[in-house]
Amino acid sequence: MKINCEQLILARQLRQLTQKEVAEQTGISQGKLSKAEHGIQDLSNDAINSLANFYDFPISFFVVEKDNSPISHQYFRRRLTLPVKVLEAFIAKTQIYKMCIDTLLQDVDLPEMQLPYIQTSETLTPSEIAKKIRYVLRVYRGPVPNLTTLLENNGIVIIKFDFGTDKLDGLTSFTNNEHIVIFLNSAMPNDRTRFSLAHELGHLIMHMKCSPNEDVVEDEADEFASELLMPKDEIEPFLYNIDINTLIQLKRKWQVSMRALIRRAKDLETISHDQYRNLQILFSKRHYNKREPMPLHYEPTNTYKYTIQLHKDDLGYSDKELASIMHLNHRDYLEFINRQLMPSFILCRK
Repeated sequence: MKINCEQLILARQLRQLTQKEVAEQTGISQGKLSKAEHGIQDLSNDAINSLANFYDFPISFFVVEKDNSPISHQYFRRRLTLPVKVLEAFIAKTQIYKMCIDTLLQDVDLPEMQLPYIQTSETLTPSEIAKKIRYVLRVYRGPVPNLTTLLENNGIVIIKFDFGTDKLDGLTSFTNNEHIVIFLNSAMPNDRTRFSLAHELGHLIMHMKCSPNEDVVEDEADEFASELLMPKDEIEPFLYNIDINTLIQLKRKWQVSMRALIRRAKDLETISHDQYRNLQILFSKRHYNKREPMPLHYEPTNTYKYTIQLHKDDLGYSDKELASIMHLNHRDYLEFINRQLMPSFILCRK
């Protein structure tokens, strides 16, 4: 049986196992497993069946098409202390989600992407690009309304799941069929979610169709997100002499975290470095770094979950049949296919 060697790696990384650990528990030599993962040696049918049982995946999982999305299509909001196993498992999960998305969207039409790709230049800063995107989104003044819905209405699939770490907030990527996907960590507070989503949108707009300077992409995405959610011309007058009560009021209006507001004030130089430091100390003492007052409203995602329900209700798929076409066992099917119904989002069945 000819298998996709990348799926062997994907299954192992999803289970957070090393080659040595797999070899010890399956009786397949590490050398043979290593060569199979590199595609330079085929495995016997018995070995494939053994690995499929050990990883708890159907055989069909190991023969699906490889993920062809370039690594440059992935920008992380991450900290460097993230363990390799956790990062590998996270990437494996996103790859499986993308496989599921391509399978589901074979029978569904998404809205067309209306947002332009714009590269930064000496005269076109991330802030200027964010102003243009606000105009395209028809947010001419004031806070951005439900950002999740705005992006889903532009054909962007947004997936929220627990990344298994609080050191990684989001990732932007494409599927094999060129569907745009933004992954967000469901474990982070709602206070951070909208900024992280705007940050990933910045990557999508500015970095996904070019070869940016890797050293500045994160700062550019932060600048983009700040201007998109807190436009300078409107918010700057309210960021002088800020205190906790002012921050709570601004948070309620602009739907961003108090920490994001403080950072915006620092960047716009409406507070001094000492004021910024004192506010950070105050936040630490009150444990606001983990949980701020007045949690923000949750923005549910609809496209992925509604598409699943469309398959079940309109196309007559059972859970078993859906698991089969996605090459997943029942346990993984329950993890990757969230069956909870969310508010209506109109999709057109082909």
